[in-house]
Amino acid sequence: MCFFYSRKYVFCTPKTEINPYPILMKKLITLLAFLLSTIITQAQDPNILWQRTIGGSGSEFLTSIEKTNDGGMIIGGYSDSNISGEKSEDSRGGVDYWIIKLNNVNEIEWQKTYGGDQDDRLNEIKQTPDGGYIAVGTSASGISGDKTEASQGETDYWILKLNTIGDITWQNTIGGDSYERAQGVSLTNDGGYIIGGSSSSGFSGDRTVGLSGFQDGWVVFLDASGNIIHQKAHGANFTVNKFTKTLDGGYILGGTIPTSNGYCYHVIKANEFGTQTFQRSYRGDSFDTLTNVTSTSDGGYIVNGFSDSNAANDKTEDSNGVDDYWILKIHSNGSIEWQNTIGGNNGDACYSVIESAEGGYFITGYSDSDISGDKNEPAYEADYWVIKLNSVGIIVWQNTIGGSFSERIPKAFQANDGSYFIAGQSESDISLDKTENSRGGYDYWIVQHAQTLGIEENPFATAITLYPNPVKNKLQINTQDKTINQVNIYTITGSKVLQLNVDTVSPTVDVSGLASGVYFVQLYSGKNVALKKFVKE
Repeated sequence: MCFFYSRKYVFCTPKTEINPYPILMKKLITLLAFLLSTIITQAQDPNILWQRTIGGSGSEFLTSIEKTNDGGMIIGGYSDSNISGEKSEDSRGGVDYWIIKLNNVNEIEWQKTYGGDQDDRLNEIKQTPDGGYIAVGTSASGISGDKTEASQGETDYWILKLNTIGDITWQNTIGGDSYERAQGVSLTNDGGYIIGGSSSSGFSGDRTVGLSGFQDGWVVFLDASGNIIHQKAHGANFTVNKFTKTLDGGYILGGTIPTSNGYCYHVIKANEFGTQTFQRSYRGDSFDTLTNVTSTSDGGYIVNGFSDSNAANDKTEDSNGVDDYWILKIHSNGSIEWQNTIGGNNGDACYSVIESAEGGYFITGYSDSDISGDKNEPAYEADYWVIKLNSVGIIVWQNTIGGSFSERIPKAFQANDGSYFIAGQSESDISLDKTENSRGGYDYWIVQHAQTLGIEENPFATAITLYPNPVKNKLQINTQDKTINQVNIYTITGSKVLQLNVDTVSPTVDVSGLASGVYFVQLYSGKNVALKKFVKE
């Protein structure tokens, strides 16, 4: 027989018929399972407050998570599973929208599968003022299953209005004769909706505006019953990956456009009527993929994604490896206020940024990098990689979370108690930080993470002192018995001005070449990160 620790590690005993000691072998297997369970338990991250694996025997891909008014959450994505695991309804055909409501103690309140006979992929779900939900995504299905309208072309926007228990109150299939991909929805003050995404259609079907290039941004304004009021097209050769509402009642589209060397971030801002107020590209020298745009409380925006570009054009730092997180804080007019390239020696992709209640920003993405560059903990295949930045984009702490297989594309929100709920997809069985087995292929994996790293993860930060401070020439960093691996110095606005790779206790840093002013010093010691301020005279 075989005992499965994970997909990577299998321990087998001889067959029973040739085993002269079946009772002994049974005890050995039990002991082995206990020992492995002990190792796994000891490896679990103390900053994980709660976690849940939700899926069926096929594959599930989570794309949206949002806090609900009752203290619970709504999560959504798409699934090809039939009834199995947590999945209570069969697939309608291909992949379907799969939406789950969790209550305020993180139990499943209800779940629903929505789809037709082809692929239907949910991209975002939001709660509406009536306590129900608006769900948007992309559908290739004709009239079949839950789908009541024929396809307009290859793929269409498919919008569902749901009541408080997930029943469909109305739906609309919107598109032209080619490909439409809905990426987000915002609610208007008059009870209507704005849907944004990409379109490859010209004048046809529901599309009444011309096409620019091979694809553009297409924004559709709906009334409270889902009827089209008007629509706008934005950009040329523009692939939209994120659509979101802005604080002034307008919206912003983020995605990519092609360049001579690859593609770059591209952002278009419009007011509540769809009139553009600015558009801007942000580029390095290779492939830069924007995944998200978030409004900030000062009226600006955080733009994030992943990049393999070196320092060139708008990019101020070289790549650390294959891809890195590339995060930009931009002004309301589109100008760059600060930026940071964050990564290790392999692939790192950033998917969401939250402006934290306690200040700064909380970032989620995934990484398959070893300890290298900014990465202070190795990944196993690919893991969630979460990072807390201060207000100018400098790493305050970070954490790598996952099992022995892949964890990818996490999104997040901050709960009322300050903790963070992180949700993406996982194919790991019980291993490392993961406490439940996979139901099939990829599953939804939801993790509640502490607001700050616990003392087990960062015991030395408060003990570090700097002397003298203010300093003229030599800055002494007193770390007691902790060995420092890397020292980074940033300006007060977040620009890195010095990086030293060291391997010593209490290093001394020559800062005589720095201009007078206030600086941050960032210290790495294994998995630990500390951030301190000093004044250069």
